[in-house]
Amino acid sequence: MSTEAIAPPRPGPPLRALLRPVVGPLVAIVIATLVGAALVAALGQNPIEVYSTLIEGGIVGWPNLSVALQMTTPLIFTGLAVAVSFHAGLWNIGAEGQMLVGALAAGIVGYAVPLPPVLHVPACLIAAAFGGLLWASVPALLRVYLNVNELVICLMMNPIALLATGFVATHALKAPGPTNKLPDILDSAVLPNFSLFSQLNAGIFIALACCVAVAIVNAMTVRGFEWRIMGLSPRFAYYGGVNVRRNAVAVMLISGAIAGLGGAEQVLGVYKAFYDNFSPGYGFDGIAVAMLANSNPIGVLFAAFLFGALSAGSGVLQMMTGVSKYLVQVLQFIIVLVLAAQFSFAWLFGRKPAKPSARVSVARSVEERTGTEKVG
Repeated sequence: MSTEAIAPPRPGPPLRALLRPVVGPLVAIVIATLVGAALVAALGQNPIEVYSTLIEGGIVGWPNLSVALQMTTPLIFTGLAVAVSFHAGLWNIGAEGQMLVGALAAGIVGYAVPLPPVLHVPACLIAAAFGGLLWASVPALLRVYLNVNELVICLMMNPIALLATGFVATHALKAPGPTNKLPDILDSAVLPNFSLFSQLNAGIFIALACCVAVAIVNAMTVRGFEWRIMGLSPRFAYYGGVNVRRNAVAVMLISGAIAGLGGAEQVLGVYKAFYDNFSPGYGFDGIAVAMLANSNPIGVLFAAFLFGALSAGSGVLQMMTGVSKYLVQVLQFIIVLVLAAQFSFAWLFGRKPAKPSARVSVARSVEERTGTEKVG
């Protein structure tokens, strides 16, 4: 006869388990730094001086730091959007297109729908989130109901979004004048600016709130737990009673909505209008941010700030030392390459029983959440 008893508290995870998600990104950063130093030395420059200038230009002093934070904000949105999908085992690499569609929606509501300030900004944000969500629904539904690879569909949707939003900005709703953009948004839709030296705005707090919300959902809700199981093994999630289809659609829609909010931040806080092809590739940079963050929403903050600070310091670097600002892109590419290599080696040469052990850890987590064990 079995009885229910309160399970004794389990010991916390070992230090190695806590450090494992951090080691890979740190190794990638160190390797990229060393390779970058070698390239700088090959150009006849002092690597220490170059890196010192890069860091100083990125974060030292409020003028430089505000620029870094401005460049960090869109990367938080796109990095978080990609991280949400990666965490659940899905490949939403369409954040670029979702961001453009969300920005267009925010730009239209921002200039065409006069509202009080207390309502106008939220209305623009909702429109942007819905635009990104709508664009993400296409690969989501095709993946779930027709088993079409979402990675391929997302890649196809990005240029479609660029061309479609470009048509609206250059023809359908083009503002008078030579610039390819929509009319300026109304003052009631503008996000407050926090710096005289950059376009840093209140959107950064929206980005922080999104990261905290996703972290709470992942760590403290049943839905977040189901997403984690899907990321470990969709088949195990299915046989464990998780509605994989419904969760996959939900994850993709949430991911698209977050990317759309990133577009709204650019329109409402930086450009004050929707410009054709305004994004320099924030959606694609978001993939690198999510990889460096190991799909952790809090890690996204640090990874996005790293890339934002490097981008902010690159202009100062070129002006002060003569080293091309594209050194920063080289560093970013090396980081992504090392992270991809780590994943490939783990997949090719890792221990095959890893999946069952992951399932055991999930089962143990279930016991911890219920707080009971069978005794008897």
